[in-house]
Amino acid sequence: MTDNAANVNRLGNSKIGSLLWEMSSQTTLALLVYAIYSVTDTYFLSVGINSLAAAGSSIISPVLIGLGGVATTVGAGGASLVSRALGEQDHVKASRTVANTFLVFWTAALVITILGSLLIKPIVQLFGATPNVAPYAITYGRIIFLGALTSTGYSTIVRADGNIRYSTAMWIIPVCTNLVLCWLFIMVLHMGVAGAAIATVTGQAISSGMSIYFFFFRKNRSYDIKASYFKPDWKIIRDVILIGMPSLFKSLGASLFVIVTNNLLKVIGGDSALGVFAIVGKLYSGLTTPQTGIVQGMQPIVGFNFGQKKFERVRRTINLSIASSVVYGLVICAFCLAIPAAMLGLLSKEAAILSEGQSALRLFALACPIGGVSVLVAAFFQSTGRAREAFMLTLGGILLVKLPVLLLASRLFSLNGIWLSEAVSELILCALSLWMLWWFQHKFEVVNLS
Repeated sequence: MTDNAANVNRLGNSKIGSLLWEMSSQTTLALLVYAIYSVTDTYFLSVGINSLAAAGSSIISPVLIGLGGVATTVGAGGASLVSRALGEQDHVKASRTVANTFLVFWTAALVITILGSLLIKPIVQLFGATPNVAPYAITYGRIIFLGALTSTGYSTIVRADGNIRYSTAMWIIPVCTNLVLCWLFIMVLHMGVAGAAIATVTGQAISSGMSIYFFFFRKNRSYDIKASYFKPDWKIIRDVILIGMPSLFKSLGASLFVIVTNNLLKVIGGDSALGVFAIVGKLYSGLTTPQTGIVQGMQPIVGFNFGQKKFERVRRTINLSIASSVVYGLVICAFCLAIPAAMLGLLSKEAAILSEGQSALRLFALACPIGGVSVLVAAFFQSTGRAREAFMLTLGGILLVKLPVLLLASRLFSLNGIWLSEAVSELILCALSLWMLWWFQHKFEVVNLS
C-alpha cells in the first residue's frame, strides 16, 4: 500500500476523536493564519491609511465572498464526489471529477473577471459605499476582479485525498507571503489600498500554482489526470454543481447580507458605522475561524465513511464536531463580553471606533456559541450528497431567517438591532438545523434496519 493510499484509508479506520482533532487542527491552523492575515490587513489599512480605507476593503468583501462561493461550490461538490469515489476505489472517476472541477471554475472566474472589471463603479455604489469610501473601494475592487482566475487552490479536494498537511501548506505559504507583501506595500512603499489588493492576488496565485502541482506533477498521487478528462462530463459537472450549490448560494446570500447591512449602516450611521462594521466584522470572522476549521476537518471524514457505508462513524463525527464548535464558541463569547475594548484595540487606534465598537462586538459575540452549528449540519448534508437539505439551511437560512431578522431588528432598534440580529438569526438556524439532523439520522436508521 502506498503512503497516499494509507492516508486515504485512515479516514475509515482511525479513532474518530483523534482523526477529527488532527484534521480540524490542521485546517484551523491554515485558516487561523489566513485570519491573522485578514485581521492584520485591516490593521494596516486602518492605521497605515485610515478607517475609510478599511471600510473600502470591507465594501468589496461581497466580491471576495462571491469568488469564494464559486471556489467553494466546485470545491465542496468536487470533494464530495472525490471522497466517495476514493472510498469506492474508483480512481478514474476521482480524476475526471478533478479535471471537470478545474474546467467549471476557470470558466466562471473568467466571466466574473470581465464583468467585474467593466462594472466596478456601479458595483461599489450598489454595495453601499459613501462618497468618501467609494474611491478606496473602486481601486481595491478592480484589482481583486482582475485576479479572480487565481482565487482558489482547491484545498477541499486536497483534503478529500487525505493530504491534510499539503492542504494546510496551501493556506499557510500564500497567506504568509500575502502578509509580508501587505506590510511592504502599505507601510513601507505607501501604495495604499492598491498594495493590499495586489498582495491578496499574489497570495492567491501562489495557492493556485500549488494546487496545479499537487494534481498534475507530484509523485504518488491518487489522480492520473489526462487531457481527455477535461472534456466536459455533464453528469459529473451536474453533480458537482448540484452538491456544491448550497455553498454557492450560501456565499451569494452572505454577499447579499453584507450589501444590505452596508446600505443600512450607510443610512443609519454613515462613515463611522461602516468603519465599525469593517473592524468588528473582521474581528468576529477571525475569532470564529476555528469553527470553520472544524467544518472543513469533518467533511472528508463524513464523505469517506458514508461512501464506505460506515454510518456509525458518520454519526459520531457530526456529533463530536457540533459539541466541539459549541464549546469553543462559549470561550470566545466570554472573551468578547469581558474585554471588548482591548480586542478592538488590536485593529484600530481611532477613538470613535473603540467607543462605538464595544457594544457592537458584545452583541455580535452572542452568536459565537451557536454560530457554527447550522454550518456544520449543512456541510454534513453536502458530504453525504444531500444537496436539498444543505440548500435549505444555506440559502433558505439567509433569505428566510437572516435578512428578515436584520431588517426588522434595524427598524426596531437602529444600530444595536443590526449588531444583535446575527445572534437572533443564528439561534433560529441552530434549532432548525438540529431538528433536520435528527430527522435525517432517524430516517436513515429506519431505512437501513428495514
